[in-house]
Order: sequence, then structure tokens, then C-alpha cells
Amino acid sequence: MSASTEAFLIQALFILGAIVVVGALIGLLVARSQRKPLRPMMSVILCGAGLVVIAALLSTLLFKSYDNFQVKKDQYYEITSLTNNMHASLASSRTTDQPVSPQAKKASKNVTYLIKNLKQPKSSVKLAEAAQHQLTRVKRPDVQLVRHNYRKILHHYFAQLTDSASTQQRLTEHAYDKVVTYH
Repeated sequence: MSASTEAFLIQALFILGAIVVVGALIGLLVARSQRKPLRPMMSVILCGAGLVVIAALLSTLLFKSYDNFQVKKDQYYEITSLTNNMHASLASSRTTDQPVSPQAKKASKNVTYLIKNLKQPKSSVKLAEAAQHQLTRVKRPDVQLVRHNYRKILHHYFAQLTDSASTQQRLTEHAYDKVVTYH
């Protein structure tokens, strides 16, 4: 089941619980005005509140927000790990004619490893391998090519998360900014 379907089901559970609580509160007021027992309505209120609490807990435990887009927690950690390794692999290549550090080479290998193990398309694996080749084997790496490859890899990753082209573009831009921005 996709993250958006799970998020929709959790929101539906939350709304159902809220409707039950509101309905039970109205029933409680009616029962009070007619001097009927309040205990049945109180138990319905508790059931509705329980549904709301369960939905809120599920939402908190299963999802995280990445640039105001709800993703599963494991996907969130995949995205952050990928962008952190991409950032680290480019860190020593900010200026021309600067050798690539061993940490950057290792981060570049980590990017390729992550892409392979996240079951990304073969084109993403090839892009990651080309970027790794530039950073690990070439004396003067083509940093523009590496950045271009990283942008395409991120786009492919987000294309698997959502069908909306505008959301894919927004998420890709956000992640790419994290990769190339240095503090």
C-alpha cells in the first residue's frame, strides 16, 4: 500500500472518530434535556475519542513530512541519507583543481550503494555509477556532470513517490538544494 493511501485511511479514521464524538455530544445534550441516562452517550464519546487518538498516534508513528509532503518514515530516512551522502561527496569538490577527499569518495560509493539497494531504476544506478567514477577515479572530476546526475537521481526517486509532476519538481528542487548548499 502506498504512503498516500495509508495517509488517506488514517485521515478517514480521524474524521470518523471526530464525527462520532460530535454526534455523541449532540446525543448527550438531547439525552440530558429529556432526562435520560447519560452513560451510553459517554461511552460513545470515549469510543470516538479513542479513534481520534489512535489515528493521531498512527500518523505520528508512521509518517514524517519532507518539504510539506507526507512520506513514510523509512522513505524519509532514505531521502535524508541519500541527500547527506550526495552533499558529502560534493563537499571537497567545491573549487576547481581540488582533489577529492577520501570521505567524499566513500560518500560517493554510499550513494551508489543506496541507489542499488533502494531498487531504483537502472538509469539511476548508471547515473550513480558515473558520478562515482568521476569522483573516485578521475583526477579532475567533472563536478557539473556529478551534480546533473545527482539531480536526475533525485528526480527518479521522487517520481516513484508521487504522480504529481509539480510535487516531484518541488521535492527534487528541495533535495537538490540540500545537496549543493554549503553552510
